[in-house]
Amino acid sequence: MTTINPTNINKGRFWIDGPQTNALVSDVFIFITGGFQLAVSLGWSYTVYSLHFYYCWFIGVAIGCILAPLLINWKRRRLFIVSPILLVNLSAILTASVYGSTNTLIAARYLNGIAIGLTSVSFIMHASEIASEHSRGYCLCLEQVGLVGGAFVQILYTGYWGSDVDFSPYCLQGILCVVFGVIALLLTFTSIDSPILHLQRGDEPVALNCIVRLYRPPVMTNEKQVIFNKLKAYVDMNESMSLRQCFMQSLGPLLRILPYRCMLSFIFALPIADAFKWSEGVSTAGSLVNWPPSIYGLLGCIGVMVTFATIEPIGRKAVSLFSLLCVGGLTIGVGIIFNDTLALINSTKMAIACSLLMIAQIFGGIFAPSTTVYLGEAFPLRLKRYFIAFVVLVQYMVDLIIVCTFTFSPNNMFVYCLVTGLIMCVACIIFAFTMPETRKNTLQEAQEQFSNGLHLRFY
Repeated sequence: MTTINPTNINKGRFWIDGPQTNALVSDVFIFITGGFQLAVSLGWSYTVYSLHFYYCWFIGVAIGCILAPLLINWKRRRLFIVSPILLVNLSAILTASVYGSTNTLIAARYLNGIAIGLTSVSFIMHASEIASEHSRGYCLCLEQVGLVGGAFVQILYTGYWGSDVDFSPYCLQGILCVVFGVIALLLTFTSIDSPILHLQRGDEPVALNCIVRLYRPPVMTNEKQVIFNKLKAYVDMNESMSLRQCFMQSLGPLLRILPYRCMLSFIFALPIADAFKWSEGVSTAGSLVNWPPSIYGLLGCIGVMVTFATIEPIGRKAVSLFSLLCVGGLTIGVGIIFNDTLALINSTKMAIACSLLMIAQIFGGIFAPSTTVYLGEAFPLRLKRYFIAFVVLVQYMVDLIIVCTFTFSPNNMFVYCLVTGLIMCVACIIFAFTMPETRKNTLQEAQEQFSNGLHLRFY
């Protein structure tokens, strides 16, 4: 009797589903440029600018989210990605060439924010539609891979930048964004249209051709015909729903996905960055090398990659909720340390706070990708792009509110960490009973899962 090796099965699936990930690579480089700007908005900037400079990127993202649902259904959806790439390149050129003008940098940040808003909505829609039930988690994780990767680079060179360097950090940022923008533009040739988009238009031959290209080998097989039939049934089910039914069926998932996604605004936030910079500054005073920021950024990347490796073999729910609970507990611990004014000048206690924030960063990285995966699976097809845009918009508006209202002080840090930590812990308990485990589910099965209110399965 022949023994089946699970490792060989996984390798086979990676090979078969490879074109799906390749079709999304250009988006990753756009998200890397967004990671630069997100890190700046959260305080990782060598030069201090006006408040408008820090929150303008969030407004740009909001504008992009508002425009995205109106533009996303162009004749060929993947051509839509060219417009955000052009905005990214224009923003990068402005940053690199006129880095000495604050107003120009603000304009560039607006342009990049619009590009990220447009890309976020189109990416989540497209990735969820082209990916199989075996690789949808991997594909949707790529959003956070790009954002966290870009943030890490920004944190890295901001932490090591010296006043004696005769070169603007924003000129370097602009050059890097130009490079990534050009790479994204070149990689658009790997893009493949969504078969669901063409099925909605009744163009079945083109939809079938998309499926053939999305799975290796690129020839028609019985398995691909089965995939086509499943997608057709999914589209038919959603098209049979009235707009009212679709809207009502979207409200339940929205009430869960919205707070779930907004947890990111508490985990990766300006107060957390301020607390880290203060604690590492006190704990490493006198050190010749400013090493903690590089470790801090790297741990976030490691966390995201841990989820990238486990989201399909283990699942979305158990790992992400455990990570959220850990982040909540660690955040409360940091708040308690900052509640003692004398602790702010105590190198030992600040070293403890710095360590807790580093550990929280890796758990935050583990949690983050599941928010994108669930966002791509939750909503009925006809109104999906509007609800995705709304959730992403609200998430970044929460970021904007925090940036505009927070002022660093021991009492403010204590209140912020205590409140957000408790919210994350309580939310984790609620999500444990209300969020489904959608591993290996088709889009239709995931949508049906979200239509139910109670979910006790963790694996």
